[in-house]
Amino acid sequence: MEDDLKFFSTEVDAWIEENCPESMRSPMPVSEQVWASSSINFPSDDSKKWFNSMVDKGWCTPEWPTEFGGGGLNFEEAKILRQRLRFYGCRPAQINFGISMLGPVLLEFGTEEQKKEFLPKISRGEIWWCQGFSEPGAGSDLANISTSAILSNGNYTIEGSKIWTSEANKADWMYCLVRTDKNAKKQAGISFILIDLKQPNIEIKPIQLLSGQSPFCQVFFDNILAKESHRIAPENDGWKVAKRLLQFERTMMADMESEGAVDIEPLEVLRSNQALDSPGCKSLHRKICKHEMRNNLIEITMTRTAIESQNGFAPSALTLKYLSTEETQQRWELNVASLGMGGLEIVDRSDGVKKEVSKSFFYSKAYTIAGGSSEVQLNIISKNILGLK
Repeated sequence: MEDDLKFFSTEVDAWIEENCPESMRSPMPVSEQVWASSSINFPSDDSKKWFNSMVDKGWCTPEWPTEFGGGGLNFEEAKILRQRLRFYGCRPAQINFGISMLGPVLLEFGTEEQKKEFLPKISRGEIWWCQGFSEPGAGSDLANISTSAILSNGNYTIEGSKIWTSEANKADWMYCLVRTDKNAKKQAGISFILIDLKQPNIEIKPIQLLSGQSPFCQVFFDNILAKESHRIAPENDGWKVAKRLLQFERTMMADMESEGAVDIEPLEVLRSNQALDSPGCKSLHRKICKHEMRNNLIEITMTRTAIESQNGFAPSALTLKYLSTEETQQRWELNVASLGMGGLEIVDRSDGVKKEVSKSFFYSKAYTIAGGSSEVQLNIISKNILGLK
């Protein structure tokens, strides 16, 4: 077995050398991300080549069955693949919520027809998915959703709204929580359904942020339709699907933070901007070393979470999201401190490393809120430790 894995690792190295262009082996700015979509926009020929190579190999979804567009790898092989891609600094071939969140849920809860319809398209990056969970009156208390869905003649008629939906204005489909029984207890009357956003009577309004940019949207449904065959799991049983998906979301966020689109090492910033033998730098150096040690522990926890997830619920996922997002925030605070006075520059007036550090420092705060705020995560962790419901 060990010899087989060594041979596989050698094969992966050779494949990467042949198929991953040099320009795809560097940190990826946001402007060069490749998002899965019905009309994919490639920022360069190299990004298109890398995308096609990964899709054809099935390595965008390495552990999925080959019949659904996956690579058919076992857990150990997929782990080696991720390690070698990280070793070479390979960029993600695509950004795809379908792969990281919806796909695993479909594999676990979907019918064979649903898997055949959606999984190959997800693996090939042909659909831009967004998440329709939060509502104006249902944020941290997600079970309080009121968007209604009434079944008639094989279709659900849906009315209501969703808020803080990332990239909804660009998405093709939404995986969504709807209320299908208003008389049941909150969690008991919820269904999980897939909605085609390219239909009439859907209004999507970007939410303007102070930065002038708007990744978040509010979505309004005015008696739109969704097929009954696109409901995942039995009617009124969507809460268990949602909880499972949130586990995948939190693991994904931890993974995003451990890899990072633009990963700038605090120690390298410190070496470039300050004298390492100064008293202030020695203290900062110690903080950076402790941070790197904690990051290594988080990566080990991620591996344990992946193993636990194969058997269903992964308890360590509860701590993983909290730890990784808090540690990422610490990482960018250390980068700012390592820049010295240069770390105080306004984003629009800085350039190069200073600009990336400033932007990432401010955005790192958002990760402690998205996918469940740190305060909510601590409550959940405490309840599990104390055995409370």
